[in-house]
Amino acid sequence: MIVSDLYAELALHVHDVAYAEITAAQWVTFIASASRDARNKGWYVRLDDDESLTIADNDFDYDVPGSFARIGAIYQGETIDGATVYLRRVPDAHWVIRYDGASPVPVLHFHTLSSLESGAALKITGQRRPTIYTTGGQTIDAGMESFLRERAKYYALQFLAAGRSEYATWRQQMALLALQESEKFFKAHPAEFRAEPGSILVKGRE
Repeated sequence: MIVSDLYAELALHVHDVAYAEITAAQWVTFIASASRDARNKGWYVRLDDDESLTIADNDFDYDVPGSFARIGAIYQGETIDGATVYLRRVPDAHWVIRYDGASPVPVLHFHTLSSLESGAALKITGQRRPTIYTTGGQTIDAGMESFLRERAKYYALQFLAAGRSEYATWRQQMALLALQESEKFFKAHPAEFRAEPGSILVKGRE
């Protein structure tokens, strides 16, 4: 599902399929607000494994790849039958995440290179924070669709619920129901969005 699919569904929920009261851009903002709520509640999204780092001679520091907010494990690659496989996990006690002082980019610092082979690839596993959406074409983080729908619906109905008419009152009631539904997701907090046990927080990407 992409963002525009979600806000088309939401427009139907609030009886505004022609986007006469809430524009597409405003829907993106409400969905982004919902995702920011999830970030601030400590939700994480599983990242694809990163295999971009290669060990260099006498180099103890490597920029943390991409948008990793937590690192679960690091594996050293080796070539078997012409293919790179990652069978050896680098012990957690052998590395730490820190700033190198000259750059705001967090780095992986290895306490020793004695167990690492020069030229070997590294595989990083971990998690990132939920996406903050800016356009209708972005893909929704898998598994977050229902929470984002209810939370964004709450923001939208609050936006629409001005006045004392019967319709405004209905929207206020629907807004509260949507808020309650979204809060249920926070209380349940699906396991796939929790910080992985034993994973390390990347400084500066909280």
